[in-house]
Parts: sequence; structure tokens; C-alpha cells
Amino acid sequence: MRRDPGHLEPTVFGLLQVVVTMKRVVARGGPKTTVFVIGAGFSHDLGYPLTYELLKQLRMKRATWTIFRKVVKFHHPDWDGRKESMPDIETLLTEWVANEELLPTLRPNGPFTAEDLRGLRRDLLGEISDWFHKIHKRTSESRRETLTGFARLVSTAKNPVIISFNWDYELDRLLCEGRKRREVYGLEEGSAGVPVLLKPHGSLNWYRSRPGRHIKVALRETLWEDKNNKRNVRYCFLNWRAPRSSRRRYIPWIVPPTYFKSFEHDMLRTIWRRCVDSLSVANEVFFLGYSLPAADWHSRYIFRCGFHNQLEGRPLDHGGREKSTGRARVHIVNPDETVRNRVEATAGFKCQWFPGKVRKWLSELA
Repeated sequence: MRRDPGHLEPTVFGLLQVVVTMKRVVARGGPKTTVFVIGAGFSHDLGYPLTYELLKQLRMKRATWTIFRKVVKFHHPDWDGRKESMPDIETLLTEWVANEELLPTLRPNGPFTAEDLRGLRRDLLGEISDWFHKIHKRTSESRRETLTGFARLVSTAKNPVIISFNWDYELDRLLCEGRKRREVYGLEEGSAGVPVLLKPHGSLNWYRSRPGRHIKVALRETLWEDKNNKRNVRYCFLNWRAPRSSRRRYIPWIVPPTYFKSFEHDMLRTIWRRCVDSLSVANEVFFLGYSLPAADWHSRYIFRCGFHNQLEGRPLDHGGREKSTGRARVHIVNPDETVRNRVEATAGFKCQWFPGKVRKWLSELA
């Protein structure tokens, strides 16, 4: 029988409440942080697909699949039409973005338009989001063990900062009980010492101004205000599901997995800045299921800045630098040795590597 995740994991939620209370007491205990970098490998142990599995496992709606096949076949004429052999989602979305600008000029009478590409991208991300909301409702022993083990690890960390590149809100749910969302997401001053969750690629429960303003006031929290431009306002939906409406579709505010990512919004820039700040004074950094993709240049840059600042000191706003905190101890939990090589190349030194999955590593810590 399927049960609500809250019934399966009460100890996890209880443990994180102890963590939050404890960290409020030691908030002024020192400037160094413990940084946990969360990637798709972590969420995979919770039942979510890896990035390269997204399109292969997604059950697209018939209308989406029809235009999707047409567009992919044009860009990859040798594709045999099977999901198993299609290019990965990062390659496809990057191609579509690159072709949108030239399509009206080069193929004005082609079988699909630039608007078709934008609509296909929107529908594709919407269907992936719907799929992830469904996954969140599932329960499993693997999910319980992974979340409980991670909560236990965070409870022992000094000034924990979690940088998650995942869209799902599994960790959000652990950390948000009894707290303002702005505090949890590092958007409010005075959060030092309390577990902070930074999400540079957005989240399934974040919404732009247009759909977000239609969510009932009691069911939303404003994450970002902009009195000069209401279109820049960003909201967080407070329930752990997608908003329901018979009149409009709620597409979450997430950064699509392309090689040309855009971070023009000030809220995302603030989050990226906090990522660098936290890494710059880290005592320990744990890469948990995060692969540091070769094509994700923005992520590589923040990690390179963070490791550099550990030795040179964190830059001050008005010039100069803080006193350096020294090189962090870095732990990599990933079965792929090429991931270890990429992280070490970015850090500039050898790291401790556990060649296995996050769940197994956490169980061995218990």
C-alpha cells in the first residue's frame, strides 16, 4: 500500500528539526562552512532519473512526441526513432536554442518554426516537472535510508551549506519545516549557522511572477521582490506538489539543461554569489553524486573561484581580501573515476574518493 512520504520518514523530519535548533545555538561559532554539493547521483538513490536517462524514461504526451520526433529527426537524420538511441537532453536543448535565432531566416517555410521550438521546450520541461512531482509521492527503503543518513550527516556539520543542482524538493522538505523559505534558500540575512539550501538551477516549487501571482496568498511565499519590475518577482509554492488549476498550467522556474545556461535574474545571481562565498571559507566539501559536467562552465567557474579563494582569501566588496581559511578537505562520492579526475582538476589537488553510490557511503558512515 502506498503511503504519504511523511508517514514513512517521520524520523528524518524530526532529526532535521533538531539540526535547525542546534545550529541556531552555534550560529556564531566560526566563519568556516561545511559544504555539501548535491547532484543527480544523490537524487537517483531517491528514485529520480540521471540526466542521460531523462528522455529515455520520460513518457511524453502524444502531441509532444509527434513534434519532438520531427524536430529531432531534422537535426539528427540518422536517428532511428527509438528513445534508446536519441541524443541526450543537453545536446537537443542546446541545438534548439542555437537554431531559434536563424530559423526564421533560413527555413521560414519549414515544417516547424522558432515558436514551435520554444513551445516544445516548454512542454518538455513541463512534462518532466510533472513526472518529478509524481516521483516525490513514492516511498521506498532506499529513499528513507538516504535521507535519514544525509540528515544525520548534516546534524554533525559545522555551518552546513547545501548546494543542490537538482530540481526536486526532497531536501527542501527536510529543511523547511517551521522556517521561512527565504531563510532556507539563503535569500535572507542572518542565516549563518542554520542549514542553508542553495539551488543555482532553480526548483520545482519556484514560480515566475505570471503564474505565481495566481497562487493563493496563503499557499505561497515571495522569494524575490522587485518594486521596479513586477515581472522579476519570484514565488515559492508552499505545498509539496504542483499547484492545481483547470485554467492555467504552472511551469516551475528551473534552468533548462543546456550548454548555454542563462542566469540573468538577480535572485539566481545572488544564489551563485552565496555558493562562491560558502566554498571560499569551507573546511570540508562533499561532492555527493555530483559529476561536475564538462560542459557546465558556470558550475566549474564557481568551484574554481571557491577553491582559489580558500588560499587567497575571500574578496571584500570594497577591495582587498579576507584572511584565507586554508585548503578544504574534499570528499568525492561517485562510482565514476572520471568525475574524481574532473573535480581534482578543478580543485587543483588530490581529494578523498569513495567509488560508490551515495546511499552506500552514507550507510557506512552510520
